[in-house]
Amino acid sequence: MTETPGPTPAPIPSGCVPAGTPVWSSEEAARWSRVRAASWARPLWSVLALLITVVWAIAAAPEPPCTEVAPCGADWPGMVEMGLAVGLLYWLARLPELTLVAAPVLAAVVARLELPGAGPNPLAANLCVLGALGFGWAAARERIAARRRRRDLVEGSSGVRHPLPEPLARLRRGLIPIGAGLLLVAVAAFCVAQGLAGVRDDRRHADHAVPAVAKVVGRNDESVRVRTDDGRRLRLDSLYPEDHRVGGTVTVLEDGSWRRLVSEPYDAMGPQLGVLAAGLPGLSLLVTGLLARRRAAALRRGPVPVLRVLERMDEDGLVWIHAGDDTACRRPVLGAGFVAEAPGADEREPAHPAADDVDMEELISAAMLPREAVMFGSPYDGGELFLVTTFRDGQPAVLRTSGPVRLPRSVRRPVSAPETEAHAATDGVATAVPATLVTTGRPLSWGPGALARAGGAALALIMIAGVAFNTRALVTGGFGVKTVFFLLCLLSWLGTAAELLNWRVTADSSGLWLSGWWKVRHLPWDRLRSARYTREGSVKIRMPDGGDWRLPGLGMPKLERRFGLNPSYVSMTEEVTALRDHPELRPTEPVPPRGRGFPLGPGLLVLTLFVAGAWTLH
Repeated sequence: MTETPGPTPAPIPSGCVPAGTPVWSSEEAARWSRVRAASWARPLWSVLALLITVVWAIAAAPEPPCTEVAPCGADWPGMVEMGLAVGLLYWLARLPELTLVAAPVLAAVVARLELPGAGPNPLAANLCVLGALGFGWAAARERIAARRRRRDLVEGSSGVRHPLPEPLARLRRGLIPIGAGLLLVAVAAFCVAQGLAGVRDDRRHADHAVPAVAKVVGRNDESVRVRTDDGRRLRLDSLYPEDHRVGGTVTVLEDGSWRRLVSEPYDAMGPQLGVLAAGLPGLSLLVTGLLARRRAAALRRGPVPVLRVLERMDEDGLVWIHAGDDTACRRPVLGAGFVAEAPGADEREPAHPAADDVDMEELISAAMLPREAVMFGSPYDGGELFLVTTFRDGQPAVLRTSGPVRLPRSVRRPVSAPETEAHAATDGVATAVPATLVTTGRPLSWGPGALARAGGAALALIMIAGVAFNTRALVTGGFGVKTVFFLLCLLSWLGTAAELLNWRVTADSSGLWLSGWWKVRHLPWDRLRSARYTREGSVKIRMPDGGDWRLPGLGMPKLERRFGLNPSYVSMTEEVTALRDHPELRPTEPVPPRGRGFPLGPGLLVLTLFVAGAWTLH
């Protein structure tokens, strides 16, 4: 395809550029981008290693039965062990700083609890867990070291330091995750207190209880039925009823109306699950907020490196930073969400005196044009930055990161797009014409390929069979929460199956006819803002009022790039974008009603209900 040069970046007033600020060249930016952690330090390998070894250790660990000699009970060390293992599956990927602390703690717990007296298989499994923890710790340290190398490289490229521009608003960075984290940690502490209170109450009753020997006469999934020596029949709650053989004897403790088996003290499973459910996300949020706040505060304390760059906002509001000499903005280096730093300002574009007379579409389009900027701070994954740039009217603006700095996930990016991992078009930029676009004046149409149709057919068959099976079970076996849950989950696949089978976009002289899973929508050419294939694998066609038409979850961008695939939905977004920007290429004929596509969702729903009803009544 042919390339069209992009617009000239909007200049920044010379008074906004600190003295001696150098331009961040493409060569230096490329060198910075190449400074990455070693391939073995990718979080995926650490997470997989820990997950596999922990599952092996759990499967290999013997489960001794609850007996009167060795009764079960509240296992607080085991809760800590499980909590750290589950938390590390997230922290290895997102919080290497917390990994450096949590991994050695878990290793010490495993060595203390699991290794002494372990058999050959559990011993081998837990030694592998220790190896996975060591590997994850080393990977986390390597990623943090890569961040340090990036900071050093930027400081070397800049060579000058300046304080942040005034005035600075009050530091709010990290307050929300810190507050949420403290709240969840408080809930976890309350659950711990409840669990300990339950253990104390159980011990108090046990100290005053009278033991009685009873014979097991029956059991189910949640209780055992016993007959005492004096002929009384009791039903006792049990977490492990399979440990008590029918016909065997057990000892029952009774203290008034309170009674339990001697082998099963109060084990605090409910409070412990509450501790894990609240404590793990609470700790993650708390550490995330504290790290963000510390980085933002460090940026404000003294002079920081400065570089001249170019910035450009994409349709999702994410600002991408480019090298200062990349005037076409073809190779984004890093991106983040930014907000205005001026006190009281919270918008990417400020209010203007004549804002009511300006079309919102024009404001958004202007914000998406490239602009010169000065970057304050050393960029790295998870870091904080300030930008001095210009608003639409040419007035200077100070922006700060509203979220952590993120790096492009792939070096291979669309040449004409300001964002990573997405085939996008931006207003105000003339796009290239794909070589696959052949216009004859007749309507053009795009739809699913053979692979998508096969996947949609398989998903539809699974959904129909599953709905029929669960409906029959619901009618014949009575109401069940699990059955209803599975039934609703299966029905939620209906839209995806219908779209994979029969989505369609048709272009004619009047605009686009968009056929999803439930209805067909018409979008005139003058109301088409953009057509994008997002980094999540969805198609999004946007309109000036901020609304959009979506085809969620159609593809897998990573696999498509790796294998060099160009699915029909990717070609559709590129060709529709070219038709939007080049009116002379649009079809000149209208499409007949039957050529506009039809939604398959209603028909698939009727078919599903018919099959389910026929099988249930059979």
